[in-house]
Amino acid sequence: MLKTSKSITLSGQSFINGTQVSNFSASVNSTSGSSNINSSVINQDLYDSNTKEVRQDLADFTTKVYDVEDQLDSETVSDATKTE
Repeated sequence: MLKTSKSITLSGQSFINGTQVSNFSASVNSTSGSSNINSSVINQDLYDSNTKEVRQDLADFTTKVYDVEDQLDSETVSDATKTE
């Protein structure tokens, strides 16, 4: 039996002075609203010397993922209200 699901994928990058330091990716299941967030360091030296900035970029990215989750939650509530 085949089961499929729909998901929303987000991606982001952290740059310091025009050089990419880190990659961020997330997948949000549009049915359940659950998410998975990943990050990877591309340039360890720049990361080590700019940890605060890169971590802030990750926090900002995570907030965007939460915004998508919240949007899906509100759509689910709205759809459930319409069917009642």
